[in-house]
Amino acid sequence: MSEVSVEELCMPPFGAFLWQCAQTPSDKRGTFSSAWQHNLFEFFTPGDIVAVDCRSNNRHCHALVVDNVKEGYPASFVWWLNFPSHERADSMLQHDELLPAFLRMSYELPESCGLASRIRLQTFDGHGFLCSPARVVRVLPATPPRVLLVHDTVTYRRLAKTQVGKGDGVLEVGSSYGECTRILASHASSVIGVDNSSELVEESRRRCPECRFELVDCFQEPEVLRKLCREMQTEASNFKMFVDIGGDRMTSVVCQALILLNSFWSGSAPQLQQPSLVVVKSEGLAAAAALHCDSESSICDLLDWWPRCARPPPSTRQRKKRAHTALLLRQRFSPLES
Repeated sequence: MSEVSVEELCMPPFGAFLWQCAQTPSDKRGTFSSAWQHNLFEFFTPGDIVAVDCRSNNRHCHALVVDNVKEGYPASFVWWLNFPSHERADSMLQHDELLPAFLRMSYELPESCGLASRIRLQTFDGHGFLCSPARVVRVLPATPPRVLLVHDTVTYRRLAKTQVGKGDGVLEVGSSYGECTRILASHASSVIGVDNSSELVEESRRRCPECRFELVDCFQEPEVLRKLCREMQTEASNFKMFVDIGGDRMTSVVCQALILLNSFWSGSAPQLQQPSLVVVKSEGLAAAAALHCDSESSICDLLDWWPRCARPPPSTRQRKKRAHTALLLRQRFSPLES
C-alpha cells in the first residue's frame, strides 16, 4: 500500500477547492441538504447551464438559460445542439434524440396547471416545448472547483446524472457493479470505471459491455491510475471524478485515497489539470463534515476537521496498551482505602 506521511494526513487534499457537504445523515435518501440545495434549485439567471430530467438515465439533457421569468411567464431555454459555430459544441446532443422526450414532457403536464408552473424550452430550429420547473437542476459551474460529500448511493447517482455533460471526461474510482458508470457513460464523452476487485470488474463488463472498466488498486498502482487520468484529459475538455470506495472501509482509508488522487495535481510541477468537480460518497466523511458546516453547507474549518477524519484509528494493540496505561495511572493516583 502506498504510504501516506503524517504531514500529508494533516493537510487536506484539494486545498484550493470549495468543500461542501451536499447531503447529511439526517437527510432523506436521494435528497440534498436544505442548506445546500439552493446551489441546484434556486432562481436561474441568463447564462446558467441546467439539466432537465427526461425520466431516463440515458439521455443527455443540458440546456442554456437565455432569459429570466418576467411578469409570470416561465423562463426560456435553448437546448444545446450540434452547431459548430457555438463555443460549447462539444457539450451538445442531436435534436432527434431530444424531440421525443420534449413531446412526452409537454403532453404529460395537466391542462389545469398555469403557464407560470411550466418552463418554456426552445430549440435552435424554433421548436418550443413546456416543462415542469421541478425537472430543472442547475449544473454547477467549473469555477470554483468543488468537492461534494454525499451520504448515500441514490444522491451520488443523482449528481452523476445531472452534473456531467458531453464535454466531460469522468473517472469513477470504486465502480463496483458499474451501475453509476453506466449513468456517467450515457452523459459524458468518455468514462473509465476502476475497481480493485477482479470479480466486480468482470461482472461490470458483463452487465455494461458499452462501458470501460479497469482493474486497478489505487494504493498499490498509483501510476496506472495517473495514466488513466492523463488519458481522460486528452479525450475531453473538462475532467471530473466520482469516488465511492466507502462501503465497509474506514473513513481514514477514503481520506488516504483522496490524498493520493490529489497528489496527481499537486507539487511544484503538476503534469495534469485538476478536475472541476470531485463527488465523494462516504457515510463517515459526510457525517463528520455535517458537524463542521456553515449556513451554506461549506466546511468552514477544513484544516481542523480534516486531520481528525484522516488519522487512522488506533490498532487493537494500541488500544490495549492505552487501556493498560490508564489502569496503572488510576491505581497509582487513587486514594488509599482507609
